[in-house]
Amino acid sequence: MSVLLLQGPLGPFFESLAERLRKEGETVHRVVFNGGDSLFADKNAIRYRGAPGQQWQTFFSALLKRLNVHAVLVYGDCRVYHLDVKKTCGNLDIPYFAFEEGYLRPNYITLEAGGVNGHSPLRLADFRGLKPLHSVAGEQYVGGNFLRRAWYASAYYCTAAATKLSFRAYQHHRSFSPVSEAFCWVRSGLRKQLYKFTQRNVLLAICEAPFFLVPLQVFNDAQLLHHSCYTSIAQFIREVLESYQQSGLTAQLVFKHHPMDRGHVHYGRLIREISAELAVSNRVHYVHDLHLPTLLKHVSGVITINSTTALQAFYHAAPVKVMGDAFFDMPGLTDQKPLEDFWHAPQQPDTLLADSFRHYLVEHGQINGSFYSKLPMTLDNLVPYMKTLGIIRNTPQGSWYRFRAQG
Repeated sequence: MSVLLLQGPLGPFFESLAERLRKEGETVHRVVFNGGDSLFADKNAIRYRGAPGQQWQTFFSALLKRLNVHAVLVYGDCRVYHLDVKKTCGNLDIPYFAFEEGYLRPNYITLEAGGVNGHSPLRLADFRGLKPLHSVAGEQYVGGNFLRRAWYASAYYCTAAATKLSFRAYQHHRSFSPVSEAFCWVRSGLRKQLYKFTQRNVLLAICEAPFFLVPLQVFNDAQLLHHSCYTSIAQFIREVLESYQQSGLTAQLVFKHHPMDRGHVHYGRLIREISAELAVSNRVHYVHDLHLPTLLKHVSGVITINSTTALQAFYHAAPVKVMGDAFFDMPGLTDQKPLEDFWHAPQQPDTLLADSFRHYLVEHGQINGSFYSKLPMTLDNLVPYMKTLGIIRNTPQGSWYRFRAQG
């Protein structure tokens, strides 16, 4: 029996995880799909050089049987090569687990059985009635990791480009140009410093008057592409602005750019043009690195496609309207009214239910740690949960089924 790892986050996290699993007595295999994957994997990794689709499904099915796999782990369940993995694992009755950035940020990573975000199996019945938990004792701060992530990204994309001929059929889930990625990371760093100076007094000014917050998501976010009706962030921005204009509100509207998208896209011109077209320019703001908890403490309401910023909003009792598909879009947590009604009577979340939801998340899928820093601490926190899930099997027989029954 063995554990199989597919694509992981940029950097050495999956390789460190594999080493830790082996120390726990597990046999671990890893599949790499390009030179960037290989850079952060050991020399024994299995190299898949084919295309996604039927060729990959056939290869993957055979691999599961040949290696006698009892658990498959991926990062990002909507990546090109991961989309068909869950179905194949289900057909062969092999448990499938997905990592993702933490739902409770910035101090957590996510690991769920069956998928994450829009594919999460979480239901209202799972946590209703659970003891409320507003804060977590012993939670460790993981710190910023911008420079580390920039270095990992640069190394990954440069190596992938240098070895492109060895993986001719590979298809990436986003831009695969090392020059483009390096440029975007440098521009992101420069913009961060620029906004820190130019918007240093904006936070106080915004919080002095009523406002609605629209946290934007990464332009190629899988949650946008696979779990919403929108084809672009620009389409979402226009819909929100048009609804806002029709509402007749005097409250301000604040669009907050996603920090990980800082170097890739900029919506300033788009927002200015649409706002001018709708004659609401004097009430619309476009901000970048403002302190999110402070915004959420003062906000009248939050409008999002399906950003996990909503989970932070629940913590601050801020009303949330979800415009896409999200595992947290439930009565009692988010406002179920249409957007045109939300503007005028935003409904706050049930604070006890929200705290019960937080309690459930902390115990089911949220691991205090980071993919990019403090790996020893992260792995120490991850191992007990992986034992509960049955990924690491030196645990009492049947605990996996007890976990599923308890939900």
